Amino acid sequence: MGIAVSSLIAVIGFLGIFDLNSDYANTSVLPVIASEWVYLFLLLTNLPNLFLLLWLQKHPQAAELEIRICFANLAVNAILSGFTLYSTQEGSGYFFELVLMMMVICVFPYYKAGHGLSLVALSLLMISAIILVNHVQVAWQDAYDLFLFYVIGQACIVLRRYWFRQSSWYNYILHQANGTLFVSSRTDKLTGLYNRLALREDFPNYGKQKVGVAMIDLDDFKRFNDNYGHAYGDLVLTRLGRYLQKDWMNEHLRCYRYGGDEILIIASGLEDGDFVKKIADFSI
Repeated sequence: MGIAVSSLIAVIGFLGIFDLNSDYANTSVLPVIASEWVYLFLLLTNLPNLFLLLWLQKHPQAAELEIRICFANLAVNAILSGFTLYSTQEGSGYFFELVLMMMVICVFPYYKAGHGLSLVALSLLMISAIILVNHVQVAWQDAYDLFLFYVIGQACIVLRRYWFRQSSWYNYILHQANGTLFVSSRTDKLTGLYNRLALREDFPNYGKQKVGVAMIDLDDFKRFNDNYGHAYGDLVLTRLGRYLQKDWMNEHLRCYRYGGDEILIIASGLEDGDFVKKIADFSI
């Protein structure tokens, strides 16, 4: 957003200089400061900041520092928006370029609470001071419209902040829900291990590397269910799943519940012999 603001205001400065050198340019209403200097200030303020922000994209610094750099540039631009009164040519409106700059400042960035209001206040104070010092005669309707514009600009800042926070929260909740759903769809509820769906999804990755494969099959598991009930059999599988999750599952080993009492173990990224040794030491 800082890049967008600096780019657009730099374009305003460039087009202003281009306009002054055209055959249709008129003399300035307030020749106290040359119009060329106003547009040059816009370029000198925003082009270096633009290059700095582009550099920060490739060399990120602390987030708070980057925010302060952007806000400092916006504060200078809010002040310079008042100075655009000196670039007004005869026959044109006083506040057109001020409105353009403040629209960019109010609409694009996201501000912390109170920061946006300070930028609006800076611009309003600067334009008011310039009008009073230079004794500019501003029609009541223009003054009223300008004040109304600042009110609307502040409202845009508040609404954008609210909508940004709401949309960010909803995106976070959606991301969390999708992550939970993804994990849940790949997890066997009883053992906590990966399920057959996860195996099908992961299988293409295993085809591209050297892997080790082992199958665990509990002996006489049917006897647990027949003699002690299915609840006891489920408890056995649950205990097995917890053991495998704790002592086996990591970035190199994945355990899948392949069938009722069958657990498939797939190893990847291990040195030759490591998986065989680990299997040999297997015990519950």
